[in-house]
Amino acid sequence: MNEKTKLERDIDRFCEVYPSFKYYKNYNKKFCHLIGNLDVCDLEGNYYFTFRIKIYINKDKYPYSIPRIQEITEHIKRTDENHIDEEGFCCLDIEHILEKESRKGIDLTTFYKNKVYPFFTNYIFKKETGDYANGEYAHFFDGVVQYYKEELGINDFKIITNIIYAVASNSIPNRNELCLCGSELKIKQCHLIKINSLKSLSKSRLISDLINFEKFVNTNYSNHFISNKQKRTL
Repeated sequence: MNEKTKLERDIDRFCEVYPSFKYYKNYNKKFCHLIGNLDVCDLEGNYYFTFRIKIYINKDKYPYSIPRIQEITEHIKRTDENHIDEEGFCCLDIEHILEKESRKGIDLTTFYKNKVYPFFTNYIFKKETGDYANGEYAHFFDGVVQYYKEELGINDFKIITNIIYAVASNSIPNRNELCLCGSELKIKQCHLIKINSLKSLSKSRLISDLINFEKFVNTNYSNHFISNKQKRTL
């Protein structure tokens, strides 16, 4: 008998914890999926509503890929404000945060508890109160800006751009050199840990972010990675 893969073991555990979900092994060559009910309680802890969702998992890349979540009851209006697209796929968090987690490897049950269930409970909280429980992350490029500002503790676009370039080009200053933030402190005493955390982002994402930040600052670092013609196709 063949030993089960990590994906199969994690799905078995997930279905034990959440028995309403049914596993479909061969959705297609690339993905498998789970379909089940997600029950949400109101602010007083009483049953409020049931969402029916699909969880799509990349069979080859798991656990180093983020499952896609689709709300199929259509009880959430498909708007950017609700962080859900026209097909019902949910934006669970800023993509950079999800990418960093995927590169470390995820656990399906933990991911569901920490990302999927809170998405739907937060929707109910906003519906009842008008605001998200823990605040709302921004949309599109504003969300990218929010990520770098919070991750680095820096608001200046020029400095953020310099840091992204340093990470993408593998030219982060040595530990005893001055920090890129302009503090005149050695980088090891300043932003080294935070800057190194960006190494978990893919180079393609860093370059894409660099191009977008350069729309607001006077640098051309992205020319080291990509031509102007290629930029226009992005």
